[in-house]
Amino acid sequence: MKHQQQVITPDELQALQAYRGYPLITLCMPTHRAFPDNQQDPIRFKDLVRSVRDRLARELPKREVEQVYERLASLGERIDWAHTLDGLVVFLSDTIERIVYLPVHVRERAIIDHTFETRDVVVALSRLLHYWVLTLSTSRTRLFEGYNDHLQEVISDTFPFVYDGPHPGDPDNPLPGGFGVNPSAYRDEQYRHYFRHLDRALLQTIGQENPLLIICGVVKNRALFNEVRSARYEVIAELDGSMDDASPAQLVERISPALEQYRERRSQTALEELSAAIKAGRYTCSLADMWHFSRQGRAELLVVERDYAAAGYWDEERKTFTLADDPTAPGVVDDIVDDIIEATLQHRGRVVFVNPGMLTACEHIGMALRY
Repeated sequence: MKHQQQVITPDELQALQAYRGYPLITLCMPTHRAFPDNQQDPIRFKDLVRSVRDRLARELPKREVEQVYERLASLGERIDWAHTLDGLVVFLSDTIERIVYLPVHVRERAIIDHTFETRDVVVALSRLLHYWVLTLSTSRTRLFEGYNDHLQEVISDTFPFVYDGPHPGDPDNPLPGGFGVNPSAYRDEQYRHYFRHLDRALLQTIGQENPLLIICGVVKNRALFNEVRSARYEVIAELDGSMDDASPAQLVERISPALEQYRERRSQTALEELSAAIKAGRYTCSLADMWHFSRQGRAELLVVERDYAAAGYWDEERKTFTLADDPTAPGVVDDIVDDIIEATLQHRGRVVFVNPGMLTACEHIGMALRY
């Protein structure tokens, strides 16, 4: 498929988490989408690479250090600095070279370990609304993959999905005529046939459990597609009007109200579910308890106010967590919330982010428990 790769696929993330070796290098840094701020991004990346070289110089032979440094420098040259998003993560091992562009902020750091540091990617993905946009047309239907306000058209052997049936007024492929023939009914049946094939192509392309879909198109096309489409995706909005030639930026502007409405519905549903768990006594608002329960697989739902973070001291003996003002101080866990999010997702719990101030039952974060 020729379209820009997804932020990162679940299978790829799992493979990175399972990989072992040394040195495994993870570079994370915030990036900028626009000039002139993005002019500093390549410079800061080179600084991170130099910090890796300096640290490895204390552990490995000079030749090995220079090989790692040259590969990281080469990766830096392959990064599309003019079209980055809000965050960048680079993974490097003896066999892996992977650049991940993220439409969310990440903290700047370089990690050298026996495993890759994937927490920033896991947490970043949990903060993204991943969805698809289909612009229905009886000439060519386009598909876009979306993450928050970032939209990328899928260009592949399948999409755009072209209609090659008869068209009214087309001298090369006209609608049939003559006595007893209803051209409109024949045309509509041809369109249904086209949309059935489109539906199959769509499922093969997006291939995931209950994907979110926004359908754009004129009323007639949406009605015909809805007659034949699969129920295996969740249609979160249908928007009227032809978007055949719309750019990704124009589409983002068009779908933004629908995305916000979906976020509000999802937030309200999560808050209601947490409220029911509180009434049933299956909940906690304690950061220390959430840290334990998430690792034990007991977290059914984690509700977090957006941008909430909590740094502090973890007391292993007493199993307590004390908030700290300085996340960079020695011995401080820089953000226990990210740890809780990652562990919840690893044990197939759900994480929903809500706007600040919405979580009145708990202070900024609450967890509904499985048992």
